[in-house]
Amino acid sequence: MAFSKTVYSFQVKEDTVPGTVVGKVGIQGESLTPITYLLQEDGGENLFLLSPISGEFLLSRSLDFEIQRFYILTVEAQEGGSQVSGVRVYFNVLDVNDNPPVFSQDNSSASLLEDAQVGTCFLSLNVSDKDHGDGGELELRVVSGNELGMFILYSSGSLCLNKALDRETQSSYNLTVTANDCVQPLSLQLTSTARVFVFVEDVNDNAPMFVSAKSVSVPEDAALHSLIMTVQAEDEDAGSNASILYLLNNVSGAALRIDNTSGNIYLEEVLDREKVDTLTFTVTATDVGSPRLETTMNFTVIVEDVNDNNPEFSQRDYSLSVRENIPRGTSLFHVEAHDQDIGPNGQLRYTLSPAGPFVVDTVRGVVTVMDQLDRERESNYTLIITAADRGDTPRSATASISITVLDVNDFTPQFSPENLIIHVKENEDEPSLLIHQVLLDCMVLILC
Repeated sequence: MAFSKTVYSFQVKEDTVPGTVVGKVGIQGESLTPITYLLQEDGGENLFLLSPISGEFLLSRSLDFEIQRFYILTVEAQEGGSQVSGVRVYFNVLDVNDNPPVFSQDNSSASLLEDAQVGTCFLSLNVSDKDHGDGGELELRVVSGNELGMFILYSSGSLCLNKALDRETQSSYNLTVTANDCVQPLSLQLTSTARVFVFVEDVNDNAPMFVSAKSVSVPEDAALHSLIMTVQAEDEDAGSNASILYLLNNVSGAALRIDNTSGNIYLEEVLDREKVDTLTFTVTATDVGSPRLETTMNFTVIVEDVNDNNPEFSQRDYSLSVRENIPRGTSLFHVEAHDQDIGPNGQLRYTLSPAGPFVVDTVRGVVTVMDQLDRERESNYTLIITAADRGDTPRSATASISITVLDVNDFTPQFSPENLIIHVKENEDEPSLLIHQVLLDCMVLILC
């Protein structure tokens, strides 16, 4: 009596369902007496159950290729209780794709300088699959977070830079990475997912840029040590590369001081717009990165006028003479005053007092005769002319005008009375002398 094979070998997939017949042994030919099959050596620890009658092996529990790949059993056949024959039985467990790829870390992170060279590999992902063959061969890819193609992931697990970085454009990347085996068809492939966070570290590649206004206006009466403006610069870098210090240079017009960290600029000298109406200076903004980068810009302070100057006449006293028959509406003369202020603070208006036959053009300062003069009634006028600016709190100055009215021959001599009777004695020695004296007295009276 002998087995039909000298060695039995069976292939069993690891996902075979328990209770399935996975093999059968038998003897050659036919036996007239019953044959009994027994396990003499069981390397499977009852994993494979042998039917003593049929010689079939029944799988008793689940297999796992990754735990044990083959089993060796020894089967003995007995005929009639006396004849005995033995044979080796091998069970080879076949791998099936029942294990997904496994990342050593579900979440990984890496930092990369923004000036890293393209092609730099900065992270190695460790992923494995317990399966073998196509089930253990893996493909890795970045499925999200890499829309711009900044990174490339190799099958070895190396994550490398594919394009130049710019932290100021994007400072971090959240990548989703998948690993799948190569089993066909695709529907049988198993996939695992991991997250990779890439942080872009700053490099000092941006100089500060000024964002504040280039000019401001300051009243000329601004207090000493007062804040007159703030210069501000911004740096797109981060950390110390974005910390900015300010330096004041080339100040023209007045003494200024700058706070190196805030950019506040303070007045260190009293202003006077009438002397200097514009201040100019240069500010340098420097970051404290390595290497240091800087930007320089010119700034202007416009000194605004304050009504701090009185008007001034070209002379304090004016005098002139006019004939009494001067026509009405005649312009006599032009008074002129000046104010060092500007705008309304320097715009002058003239007034004349007391009221009389003279008026002044309030804007031009031209004095004009408005009424007929009469020396016989008023031969001298003393006037006060006032020049006042148009500031919120007007300032003024005065000057004196003396006008003398000159006589013109505007009266005809008249006798009073018109008829004169002279009595002369008949014995008067020289009556003609008496008449001459009377006429002389009358003339003197009229001339006086």
